[in-house]
Amino acid sequence: MKDNNQRPAMREFEMAWQEFFKNKLKPKNDEEEKKEQEEFHHWYNYVRKQSDTGKTPAEMYKEIYGKEPHKNPSEVSRMMNFEWDKDYNEDFEDENFNEAHKQAVEISHEIFEKDIWKNVKSELKDATKREAYQSMFTLGFLTYMKIMDEEMADLKEKAKQNPKEFEETIGKFKQIMDEK
Repeated sequence: MKDNNQRPAMREFEMAWQEFFKNKLKPKNDEEEKKEQEEFHHWYNYVRKQSDTGKTPAEMYKEIYGKEPHKNPSEVSRMMNFEWDKDYNEDFEDENFNEAHKQAVEISHEIFEKDIWKNVKSELKDATKREAYQSMFTLGFLTYMKIMDEEMADLKEKAKQNPKEFEETIGKFKQIMDEK
């Protein structure tokens, strides 16, 4: 499925991923998978020419910045940064995520029992299942929107405290999004 609104860099990456892994067998172990990803990284940046420019990301980088790209450049470009996090432990991350998820579920159950159920129970006693589900979905959605509003207010406050840094961050973000 092709998304015509997708940014060129993202479209190129997805096409390259499909092209590179098209006829490859699934890796037998982590080492094989690691090697394939390293090969893809090199191929994408230095060998494969982008369909819209006819140049590799490394060639485009050199053209824009007038120098050879170093490993994982910080400048905005189509170069794909890639390196292994030597401290990453998949089991550790999963453990932390699962524990955080478990705590979030416990907190949500607590909030539901203390603050929501007693009010909603009487309001929904004559509602159909569909109406009850819709009401609970709406409640969840409105709660999410409230959290997003609070996050936005916090972001605005941070912007007021250091407007120059905020503008620079937004500028970099826009530049990256425009490139993609």
